[in-house]
Amino acid sequence: MKRFLSILLAVMMVASLGSFAAFAADETPAEPKLIKELSVADGIDLTGINTYTFTFTAVGLAGSTTATEHPAVSASITVGDQTDDLAKGEKTLASIFEGKTFPHAGVYVYNVTEDTFNVPETEGKTKTLTFDTTTYKLEVYVANKADGGLEITNYIVYEGEEKKDPTKDDADGFKFENTYTEVLDEDENGVLTVTKSITGTYADKTKTFPVSVVLTLPGTASVDNVAVAEGTTWNAETKTASADLADGGKIQFTKLPAGTTFTVKETQDQYYRSKVTGDVETPDTAYSEYGANVDKAGITITASGKNVAIENNRENITPPTGVIINNLPYILLVVIAGGALAFMALKKKAYKA
Repeated sequence: MKRFLSILLAVMMVASLGSFAAFAADETPAEPKLIKELSVADGIDLTGINTYTFTFTAVGLAGSTTATEHPAVSASITVGDQTDDLAKGEKTLASIFEGKTFPHAGVYVYNVTEDTFNVPETEGKTKTLTFDTTTYKLEVYVANKADGGLEITNYIVYEGEEKKDPTKDDADGFKFENTYTEVLDEDENGVLTVTKSITGTYADKTKTFPVSVVLTLPGTASVDNVAVAEGTTWNAETKTASADLADGGKIQFTKLPAGTTFTVKETQDQYYRSKVTGDVETPDTAYSEYGANVDKAGITITASGKNVAIENNRENITPPTGVIINNLPYILLVVIAGGALAFMALKKKAYKA
């Protein structure tokens, strides 16, 4: 029994050591880094707004205000392309402080801030870039090496009195966050225009069709940025513009945030066919079946001049009997001729009898 207990304890110790090793491996911190995040709609050109610089202002050694011994430090980070309305970039603190010479061991303190710059202007667009005004305090721990010389052993970051963890890619880390939006100016009239035409020999051009345009705005934009032309009902909560359109009618947005997508919908009449052309993902190149509803997804609004045209067509009048009136004279001729032939055949049969 004692031998069994000894073996069991040994197995438990080995298992616990393995678990501890796995736990320790999982808890190994990532390399400390400075992170840059830019909230920006997918599809927006980042030229001129993709590189950010950061100033490291020497404050002094821990416990003092002497800053003359600090090496000068700065950093620049370029964000990558957008994914889900977010562009990211990062740089390790080791790379930022690489080659920096410290005169002696100690804790060197810097205030880290983001530099601001003017966004390049583009005609027809209003651009807004909000900068992160956070001031982080960075402590750099410099120690004496056993074989001589100095080495950086640790970085600690504070936001105010709160200690941050610069090893994580989340809000608890050493991160600056910006937001960029583009709104097309009202001068760019017709950013998105949905027009209606009614065609065909028997089309009623005064007839109206219910049309709606549902917007999907980028996460960086506000519904307050949207401007809709008069004559349209606008629901800001559902981001839907709707109107009953007759021939020549339209739904028009005079200002939209870049990165907006849209869906065009129309309720059809059973006697009309439809055709949708323009800036939609699946334009119709031919008329649909009679009574087929319109439900088309739009493309991304990155510039002005997006247009969608809905055409409703009626060439023939079909009464409840299903007989097309255009063909009625020919049908009557056939019926009369058939009746005449039948009458002559019956008359001939009666004569023979």
